[in-house]
Amino acid sequence: MIISTLCLGPNPGGEPRSGVADPPANRAPQALTPRQRRERPRYNHHVRSPIPARWVAIVVFVFAAVLNYLDRQILATMVDIWRAHQDFAFTYDDYGLLLSVFSIAYAASALFVGWFIDRVGLNRGAAWAVALWAVASFGTGASHSVRELVAWRALLGISEASAIAAVTKAVAMYLLPRERAVGQAMSQLGLSLGAGIAPAFAVYFSYRYSWHWAFYAAGLLSLAWIPMWLATARSIAPVAPIAAGTATHSFGLLRDPRLWALMIANALGMALYSLWANWAPTYLVRVHHLTPPEASHYTWIVPLAGYLGALLGGAISWRLVRSGHSPVAARKRACFISAVFLLATMAVPMLPNPALATAGMSFSFFWVCAWSTNHYTLPIDIYGAGRAAFAGASLVMAYGVMQSLISRPLAAVIENYGFAPVCLAFAWLPILSYLLVHLAIADNSGSDVIRQSQIAESAPSTY
Repeated sequence: MIISTLCLGPNPGGEPRSGVADPPANRAPQALTPRQRRERPRYNHHVRSPIPARWVAIVVFVFAAVLNYLDRQILATMVDIWRAHQDFAFTYDDYGLLLSVFSIAYAASALFVGWFIDRVGLNRGAAWAVALWAVASFGTGASHSVRELVAWRALLGISEASAIAAVTKAVAMYLLPRERAVGQAMSQLGLSLGAGIAPAFAVYFSYRYSWHWAFYAAGLLSLAWIPMWLATARSIAPVAPIAAGTATHSFGLLRDPRLWALMIANALGMALYSLWANWAPTYLVRVHHLTPPEASHYTWIVPLAGYLGALLGGAISWRLVRSGHSPVAARKRACFISAVFLLATMAVPMLPNPALATAGMSFSFFWVCAWSTNHYTLPIDIYGAGRAAFAGASLVMAYGVMQSLISRPLAAVIENYGFAPVCLAFAWLPILSYLLVHLAIADNSGSDVIRQSQIAESAPSTY
């Protein structure tokens, strides 16, 4: 390499060195210090393969996200199954109570869970969290009253608040900066896959065995993931390993105005995500007068578009980083591109039939997922792997607070005025989110920016 030639200069014999550095075995022992010998293989040993091993580790870890949403979304299918059982009194109001309890516990515990994972390390923190939500699943399956369900769903909310925080930390530790947004996109795919599997999973166990076994089976799968991940972590070293206990001051990030800018920006931009994630079927029923079964023939396309948008958003920033942008600048540019396309959300109420309306909602959800993939990667770029879980958890908390605050007012606006004013207002929120991040966070922010060129040099691309 040219850099090697310039740094090492000519050989003692006067002949210039070749463009490729000598293998370590051919160098004089005194050329490297003991510390350099220990650290030199860190990036090279695990990345030179057609499919780098670090991506295998990410796939295994994302499977925890599948189980996270599987455990969570089984409840939605259980509502009508419980209502059909004479021995288990359950109402829609009870379901609303369980959702509220879960959401409050989820948002309130997010920062503490993120701190815990940063404090004890990814492997130990993730293992404890998954074990805890497995216990909550077993408890839910053993419940015989709504009061018992409330207690177990609160525990589930606390434990499952770890999911995004842990995935964020795994992405920070196992992937290079240019790859991280794609890793975040994979985590979104895992969450959505779990939600898609949950209905069939719940129906199979409920009707073949009993509804209790739907929760027991989910808990057993979660417990099975723990040794699978620990074995993976032992065999595949992270790109940026972090010793447990080295990041003990995560709550100090709350004094950083950049984190608050990211949290407020997340609440603004994710409002549009919340709109289509929760109201797409209602839109078709209310605006185009479809029945719920008829609407279901269309609405499955919306989350599919979101998966694809998340992957494209990750690919955009990957390309920008490889072309020379800093990681933060690349995420911001990808968020801006997505926000511009999201202005088209204003046109969704003008579309004349269900097919076109579904296409419009899918287009909007596609780009909001592209936006969120990059926005959720920014904390990793800015704060590094050591505090990635806490920083990611702060965005989770912001989303939970936003959704709890806007849900009832949003329902009132839709009930009284329809979706047109909502689409008009929400279409501008990602632009406002981008402007806030652009003004508050410099392009060269982040602990990884300076080291990006060395990491890329040490781990050449094989893709």
